Amino acid sequence: MVISEPPVSDSEKRETLESVLASATFARSAQLRALLRYICERELTGRLEDLNEYQIAVEVLGRRKDFSLSDDSSVRNRAYELRQRLEKFYTQEQPKAAIRIAIPRGGYVPDYTRQQVPEEPEPQVAPVSPAAGATLPRQFAWRTVAAIAAGCLIAGGLAVGFWNQPHPPVLLKEAWGPLAEPGNDLLLTIATNLHLVVRPHIPLRPGRLPAPGELDAVYGSNRPRQPGVPLYMEPVQLSVPLAELAAVAALTNVRQAFGGSYQLLPEAEAPVAALRGRNSILLGAGTNSQAASLLLRNLPYTIDYSNNDLFAVIDQRKPAGQREMLVSDATDGPYGLITVLTDNDSAGKPKRTVVMSGGGSAGVQAAAEFFCSPVRLHAMLERFRAAGVKGFPSAYQIVVRARTSGVRLISYEYVTHEIVRK
Repeated sequence: MVISEPPVSDSEKRETLESVLASATFARSAQLRALLRYICERELTGRLEDLNEYQIAVEVLGRRKDFSLSDDSSVRNRAYELRQRLEKFYTQEQPKAAIRIAIPRGGYVPDYTRQQVPEEPEPQVAPVSPAAGATLPRQFAWRTVAAIAAGCLIAGGLAVGFWNQPHPPVLLKEAWGPLAEPGNDLLLTIATNLHLVVRPHIPLRPGRLPAPGELDAVYGSNRPRQPGVPLYMEPVQLSVPLAELAAVAALTNVRQAFGGSYQLLPEAEAPVAALRGRNSILLGAGTNSQAASLLLRNLPYTIDYSNNDLFAVIDQRKPAGQREMLVSDATDGPYGLITVLTDNDSAGKPKRTVVMSGGGSAGVQAAAEFFCSPVRLHAMLERFRAAGVKGFPSAYQIVVRARTSGVRLISYEYVTHEIVRK
């Protein structure tokens, strides 16, 4: 007799997908997670026409629409890596998974299969007679009692330590919403500016440039350098300003106080597709972040350059030439912009993305500090209530102004806000 397995339901597919995405095997590969989520969600919604190399390159890997498939094999390479990572997940991390996802070679449509997992026989425990138990050495019995007592003391100590830890205010949890859920893995992404690294020793490779003579004096005598050795320059995109590191510290401290984990990646490894369908915080503005530019393009406010090449808060609802709302200059400090966006994933569960933008890194830090401050959020909640909004809206923007001393953030204050109506 042949017993046919029931087809894998949509709910089972979603549960299987989420278990893979939350695994340790995929923890450090945001791009592969984004690729897997994209192809699985397209299959679930019947949009199989999107499961081709071109659409994946544009939608997931962020390639330009005029790129050449013949010159760019990145999609095929990522698909190969995804197959290898899935094999590793089911071999090492979840060998007993009841349902498995596979990506057949030659295509991108996921395949779900049920696995017959053999039941393990119950271990046979040999009966122990009272006489045998009575012959146990007294020393062993005392060690057992001591181990149990020590375990109780350790557990009690951990419990006391846990309850003595500072817990975030309820208001902060309300403002963070899905970002505060301890069971979710938060993705924290930092956009990086293009910098030139200047130093005497850079291997000969594409991108290395001779430094102009004017940099000799700027490089200074306090850095190691042999006489007569020339300086070189090389473009890099992994430099993070100090103020943005402080912003990351503030955000991760709150996240850890909620009891949740997080993953920190540069935007180069976590494009906008990696933010979809999950909880995420992006530090970046439209001036240095493609993801921020895409997320903010249809919203009231964004951060961009003014006509005089100064950072400015732009009101995108106004006609061209009238959009510069607040400009950062020598008399007015940098501005920060908090953008909160909430949507549902494929399973209908709310997910939140927060974009911390700024006219310079101090503006980004001011936005992050504001979002981590119960006092500022309480005042913000009162403003929402005055506008007839109960609680924190699902989508809104807040503009703050930073006061600085050099590059250091001294203080920040609320300027204005906008509730985003869907």
